[in-house]
Amino acid sequence: MNRYDVGVMKIHTLLITTLAIASLGAQEAPADPYAKNQAEPAAKEAPSDSSNISVCYEDFSLPLAMAAAMQREQLSDAALYAKLVAAVGKDAVRQETFSLLRTISGQKATVENITEQIYPTEFESPQISNAVTTGVPETDKEGNEVPAKPQPMPGPVAIARTPAMPSAFETRNTGFTLEIEPTLSDDGKEVDLRLVPDHVTLVGQSTAGQEFSTTEMPIFESQRINTAAKVKIGEPYLLGTLSRPPGSEQEEDSANRVWFGFVTVKIAK
Repeated sequence: MNRYDVGVMKIHTLLITTLAIASLGAQEAPADPYAKNQAEPAAKEAPSDSSNISVCYEDFSLPLAMAAAMQREQLSDAALYAKLVAAVGKDAVRQETFSLLRTISGQKATVENITEQIYPTEFESPQISNAVTTGVPETDKEGNEVPAKPQPMPGPVAIARTPAMPSAFETRNTGFTLEIEPTLSDDGKEVDLRLVPDHVTLVGQSTAGQEFSTTEMPIFESQRINTAAKVKIGEPYLLGTLSRPPGSEQEEDSANRVWFGFVTVKIAK
């Protein structure tokens, strides 16, 4: 081997060594398992079961013909809601209810705007007697005063009557009650919602019987939905209609008006 070949071999060996050192220097140091990797962007966390869920319930009432025309347009719930909101105060469209309630996933919650109405449900029969007390006290052998005993009145028969007396009562809440139970989906985009909006109004009294047997019972009107639905977060959802009964004491034209009930669910921030 001549000097030229030896020189070439030395240069080749030097290049290989240099490349190996550079390669070792370019290798990343072992990752520290206890150090937080700042290079990776933080993933957006889905809402958890402990997130506060906000449920907004709204009622809108409108003329029957207008409600039917809107329904025939086959609008989405969100589009129908937007159209009703834009029409409030115009075309005889009214917003009847707005109620907001928050809870966490899987927990029931209730909001009440009520007055308690207590009313009798059972009555004792009226008492009729032809004997009345003389009102004159009596005494026993020891001289102690004892209550006077009823004695028949002379002449025409005297009749004493006591009215029918209530013996049992019930309580009904009048006003508006909203009960909800939302369950958040795993991806946080939907809620399985059970809810019961309930409007109850005392509109009058009914009378039965005559004279001492006369009794009065309350008359209530109720608008109620009891349902469950899968609702997307942030999108208005039509629950159904809960119109007043035909011939309502509150609204003479109740048969020609329709109430739409909407709910909108959000994750509270």
